[in-house]
Amino acid sequence: MTCLIAYHDGDKTDERQHGWQMRLTAYLPGCQLVPLADNAADDAEIALVWGPPDGRLAELSQLKLAVSLGQGVDHLMVPGKLPDDIPLIRIVDPDMSHALSQWVILAALDHLRDGPMYREQARQRIFSSHSQRQTRGLPLAVYGMGAIGSMIATRLADIGFQVHGWSRSERPQAGVITMHHGHAGFDKLLSTCQLHVCILPLTDETWHIFGADAFAAMPRGAYFINGGRGAQVDEAALLQAIVSGHIAGATLDVFEHEPLPDNHPFWDESRITIWPHVAAQTNPETAAQQVADAIMAMQAGHVPANLVDRQRGY
Repeated sequence: MTCLIAYHDGDKTDERQHGWQMRLTAYLPGCQLVPLADNAADDAEIALVWGPPDGRLAELSQLKLAVSLGQGVDHLMVPGKLPDDIPLIRIVDPDMSHALSQWVILAALDHLRDGPMYREQARQRIFSSHSQRQTRGLPLAVYGMGAIGSMIATRLADIGFQVHGWSRSERPQAGVITMHHGHAGFDKLLSTCQLHVCILPLTDETWHIFGADAFAAMPRGAYFINGGRGAQVDEAALLQAIVSGHIAGATLDVFEHEPLPDNHPFWDESRITIWPHVAAQTNPETAAQQVADAIMAMQAGHVPANLVDRQRGY
């Protein structure tokens, strides 16, 4: 069966499109990916996209399903991106969970083992040691305990952290992870944990969830890591908390506006480590089967897996 798929991945190269084409063909013989910008995409039934131009998906009169090229879907939930009557699915790929867990561990250990300080010393050719922090049993919070957050929390516990997980609603205890939920749980983790890892989806409830009050509630010297979404953080409040010395610093992979503007003050703050939204990139090799299964379910009149609840926002 021929399946025409409109493809758009921001400013990525044609190599990524070719990778999806090759992998999807193994499951959907005859499928054809075409650039979303081409007129040929007007007849596509499927849109495989990340950050499509405003209004373009509404022009696809045959569109029956949209697939987000990542686990986040907020880029398609804003007005003008995707018609309300088009089902939307997200990719839930263990490879992305694996990659993001590595990034979080890297960020946490780089801070705790004074990586930035020692790199600066090396740049100045200074060979000098400093007292090593005691990190065994250090209380650490992971906000967002879905597929990715659960893997991150488990792996952090495996290397000796006392890990606490937070979710909007109550979840069962996850092995050695102590679970918390709701406003009371959120406030408790803010005040008791030294490291704070955000892996939340972006919804109305999580917009600027980390603001001035949240950072003030953290213990002095706490560290913040964000691999969720940039708009969950009040960036001015975070910067002020770091400049004041209350927050030790932050590692950020996501920002409210991307690419991060050249004149953004984060660039000039040495205690903020900036990553260009690369903590976990979608891998066609591991995600293609999920996409193909969703397309085949749609074609057969079934509800595809990982369908987004638009009211909930994920």
